Amino acid sequence: SSPRRVKGGTPSHCLLGPPSLAVAASRSGAWGRMPIATKVAQNFTGEWQVGLFEVPCKSPFCFCYGCCCPCCMAIQQRWKILDVVQEEYICCGGLFPCCCFGNPMPRECAVVEACCCTGLAIAGNRFMVQTRFDRMNTCCDDCILWTACIVSWVVCILRCFLDVPDEIENLVDCMLMTVSGCMLAQQEVEIDYVKTNNLYNGPNLAILGELPPKQFQMVESMGKRPGGVVQTMGAPM
Repeated sequence: SSPRRVKGGTPSHCLLGPPSLAVAASRSGAWGRMPIATKVAQNFTGEWQVGLFEVPCKSPFCFCYGCCCPCCMAIQQRWKILDVVQEEYICCGGLFPCCCFGNPMPRECAVVEACCCTGLAIAGNRFMVQTRFDRMNTCCDDCILWTACIVSWVVCILRCFLDVPDEIENLVDCMLMTVSGCMLAQQEVEIDYVKTNNLYNGPNLAILGELPPKQFQMVESMGKRPGGVVQTMGAPM
């Protein structure tokens, strides 16, 4: 038996990583198409500077950092996003606007979020990057994210009926670790691009209009001009 779990316990891939992204999607109502709802995603026009598939080669340091220490990178990344968009910290990027989780909290709470719910922390970062900076997933991006979710779900379901070999669970964990690293690195490149070029002037009005009420309040409360659009590579100023 693997030393990382007790017989009958829950393996790491059922707790952290991309599967929890889909759980957040279904519970928050914020996503339908992975990882953003269709009514929101159809208004995206911007492209990522680096695709998920190519980010390990184009940003190897960020990729390795995201793979080996996703908690730390997710924390630092959330703080960097908040500095750029000038919004207050809300747990999981506002994906769970219920009870105290929908209220502004001290930024230090991002440490608890990332350590206890790493997958949701990464998901919250991605949600904020895509909705604030107007970035759409490619078909390849969606394929990678859905594959990670489905494979993990299949293994978790199989464990209810049989003893899944540790080798298979290790492979799934490695896959999820890689996907999480790719997501964090892709988002980091985008944040640095927007920050360095001073491109953020509020989210696209079309996107903002399709966001849940709590997300709209998060942006509105900081006095950002809703009609502002983040300029993408090659887009006219």
